[in-house]
Amino acid sequence: MATSENPMFLRQRLRERLKKDRERTGRTQQHVADRFGWSPSKVIRIENGKIAVSITDAMAMADFYDLSPEERDEVIALARAARGPSWYAPYKEVLTPELETYIACEESASIVRAFERNAMPGLIQTEEYARALLQTLQGLDGALGERRLELQVTLRMQRQKVLESVDSKFFFILDESVLRRIIGSEAIMRQQRETLLRISELPNVTASYVPFTAGAYPIYRTPYQIFEFDDGDPVAYLENTDGEAILTERASSYSRNILGPADYLDIFQKLEKDPEKGRNGPAQPLTEESVFGNSNG
Repeated sequence: MATSENPMFLRQRLRERLKKDRERTGRTQQHVADRFGWSPSKVIRIENGKIAVSITDAMAMADFYDLSPEERDEVIALARAARGPSWYAPYKEVLTPELETYIACEESASIVRAFERNAMPGLIQTEEYARALLQTLQGLDGALGERRLELQVTLRMQRQKVLESVDSKFFFILDESVLRRIIGSEAIMRQQRETLLRISELPNVTASYVPFTAGAYPIYRTPYQIFEFDDGDPVAYLENTDGEAILTERASSYSRNILGPADYLDIFQKLEKDPEKGRNGPAQPLTEESVFGNSNG
């Protein structure tokens, strides 16, 4: 899915557009509030994304900002599209706010990079692998547990449709432990390894692994993902024992002790082996021998 189709990013584009149009006219948030009989806090919440923009409000603001008929139509169309439900709305029961943002970034980014040290990336997992992994990690049981498990597995499988996008590129780097760790059973792992090799051959996918012989390397204990966009700063996602975290450049700039998305991007690229780009990291291309190791008989 392109960035322009994702409701979360459409809402972001709409509020950024309205704020930019307001500032272009020289009007303040107080001017807007006075014009429509709103509280100033409503304008602030609209522009920082705390509340949605109704189509009626978007029309009124477009007129107040003296937009041309074409620009007005663009804003109204954007407001209509932004209020549409996301495809993952039926999975709200198992979605954290961080995961919802993650999925929106995943399907809207022009480049997705993922480093994994424990398990296969969600976009590469087979249904059997995902089910075995989630069942083990969460210890779900009973009818409610089974329902949540199936929702999570189905959501993960649906997310993989993003790999079909010709507009996005995906780069995966796996620690060798991901290839060697048995999840579920040997049969599940064989199918998973075959799937990994098949996906790695897609024209928009580059997958590699860091062998054990490379030893320790920067933040090798922390899985992370980086999302790059055509028209915005990169975003990073971390998942560890303390929970999930979405990192932006703006948030990380407030502390010297917090790595930002650009830092993770730099670390990721230093792992890559790409002589054409002057990168000579420890990551190695995936082959049948490296993926299956001694397990292929």
